[in-house]
Amino acid sequence: MAQDLVCVIDAGTTGLRTMIFDSNGNEIDRAYQEYKSYFPKPAWVEQDANDWWQAVCNTSNKVLKKINTSDIVGISVTNQRETIVPVDEAGNPLRKALVWQDRRTIPECNIIREVIGEDEIYRITGLTIDPYFSSSKIIHIKNQQPDIFSKTSKFLLVHDYIEMKLSGKFVTDWSNASRTMLFDIEKHEWSKKICDKLEIPIEKMPQTYPSGEIIGEITKIAAKQTGFIEGTPIISGGGDQQLGALGLGVIKSGQISCTTGTGTFILAFLNQPLRDPQKRVLCSCHAVPNTWVMEASIFTTGSVYRWFRDQFSQYEKDLAKRQNKDPYELLNEEAIKSPVGSNGIILIPHFAGAGAPYWNPYSRGIIAGLALGHTRNDLIRAIMESICFEIRKNIDVMRQLNIQVNEIRLTGGMTRSNTFNEIQADVYGIPVLHSKTEEATALGAAMLILKGTKIYKNYDEIAKKVVKISATKKPNNINHKKYSKIFEISKKIYEIFQTNNLYKDFYDMGDY
Repeated sequence: MAQDLVCVIDAGTTGLRTMIFDSNGNEIDRAYQEYKSYFPKPAWVEQDANDWWQAVCNTSNKVLKKINTSDIVGISVTNQRETIVPVDEAGNPLRKALVWQDRRTIPECNIIREVIGEDEIYRITGLTIDPYFSSSKIIHIKNQQPDIFSKTSKFLLVHDYIEMKLSGKFVTDWSNASRTMLFDIEKHEWSKKICDKLEIPIEKMPQTYPSGEIIGEITKIAAKQTGFIEGTPIISGGGDQQLGALGLGVIKSGQISCTTGTGTFILAFLNQPLRDPQKRVLCSCHAVPNTWVMEASIFTTGSVYRWFRDQFSQYEKDLAKRQNKDPYELLNEEAIKSPVGSNGIILIPHFAGAGAPYWNPYSRGIIAGLALGHTRNDLIRAIMESICFEIRKNIDVMRQLNIQVNEIRLTGGMTRSNTFNEIQADVYGIPVLHSKTEEATALGAAMLILKGTKIYKNYDEIAKKVVKISATKKPNNINHKKYSKIFEISKKIYEIFQTNNLYKDFYDMGDY
């Protein structure tokens, strides 16, 4: 029997997965492929857009073998945000994409401060000036590679590039556009004022749509490459974090999502745009049209755990291979052996600068309190605790802005660890709810298709049907008190380094 299936293409930072869901939000199948990041310098990060498309073709052909392709009623894309690639009129990349993690554009950020100013940027875009966002990367290309800039027909985000390859159209959605630092989040259009002052022609930016609208269909060429049926509707997608929040059911005031993968992103639902006078947390467009999110972005959290796995865990990797396990499972087991507070080790996980609430591109990682009696177990747990301390800093900021925080809905690769989730509850002092669907971002994109193809009437109806919570962790009050004391020490460590300009000294020592 025919059934309504939806296909989601989820282009993350380290790889891309294509997933099939039914109309109840149940995963039918998935395929995954990693792609390479390039590091011309330690803090520079690039990717080849052709690799994204090759991953789309390979993974889609795999999953489509197991279903009736004619059952797919719609396709949508979600993506790592801020990453930008210039393309010509035919959609061919003119250089490697600058990834959101790339920190080379500090000089361009200084130009934006001089030309426009922090206050005006925050007022219009809801963002603070940081190398994280796309506009500084576009300016870098304009200043350092003017020949490429002049040849550029469009600057595309990952979502835009993949939907262009599928449909032949140059489009983006509001949620992604609102992370470029060029988009007016209240008017829902590219800001002429900002683009003019930065000398970025608006015509070099793609046309914008709300998430969840049919924007085109699979072309004949794309059908041949991917295995999709020509004419299948393509629905405008969204940024991974907004869709992660949607996939966790964050569609009403008082709901908070927290996704911990490569980085960590905390999003609070807003009916109206909100600004933080200190610009510590940011306001962006939600994937639910005409709503917003207050967002805190932490750049390096799960990536620090991955760094430890890759650089110091060869034993676990070898053992995991023999036992057919994930190396992280073994590391998680070791973290349990260390007590609350990691026997006095405190780690600052700013391995690629600091995002919210500091927005300090010079900040670097710190491991403090080491003694000869410490073990790897202590350091593993300290990594987990450090991530939670960074998250709590931002939860506290949201509370200061009168955003109600009653519970945190969790997803992301790090949340596979029960130990990590217990630490989260104890550090925050409030219940944390773990999503049954780890790939909440992909589920959020599936929800866009269910709405865009009118299988369901509204997002409230969809959320009740497809969003499922698998476990709830409540805080241990004794542990919460211990962590609150350690949390204050963690803040002091950062402040001492910042006040004494030590982060800038470290930055000047290296070739970044």
